[in-house]
Amino acid sequence: MPYDVADATLEDSEGGVELRFERQLPHPPERVWRALTEPVELRSWHPTPCELDPGGRVRFLALPNVPAMADGEVLAIDPPRLLSHTWGEDRLTWELRPHGAGCLLVLTHSFGGRFKAARDGAGWHICLWWLARHLEGAPTGRGEDVDGVPRGWRELNEEYLRRFDIPPHAAAPPPAR
Repeated sequence: MPYDVADATLEDSEGGVELRFERQLPHPPERVWRALTEPVELRSWHPTPCELDPGGRVRFLALPNVPAMADGEVLAIDPPRLLSHTWGEDRLTWELRPHGAGCLLVLTHSFGGRFKAARDGAGWHICLWWLARHLEGAPTGRGEDVDGVPRGWRELNEEYLRRFDIPPHAAAPPPAR
């Protein structure tokens, strides 16, 4: 598996939980911002590419093998430092902080219950790996699904189940395609 070890954290928050990832990237915030906000770039690594419209909506793109999503709402935006928006019933917050010649990317995924934390943790873990590869100009691995889930997802899901102490019988199922 080309991915690093499961490293996300899961914390209780008001009304739910927060799954948090931190990645040091050797790219300035402005470059990473484009990868987070431009639809052409999002298609390379994001599970549900989108467009941000000037009215504060997030319009998820209808693409083959991409789950359909209702429009979301931009909750906070401060280019190139902060983007927070709804993603279905969840909230995604992307923070970019200068760090040396690059930046620190912090992704916080907030949602209602902990039983989907392993599934979504494995998914975001892979997506962030794809993002890093995309920024380097390397192939992302998108399209290398096995039985409808990204290659390596099952192993990461198992790690996150253990890490977050989620019984497999209670965990959310693999992502639908």
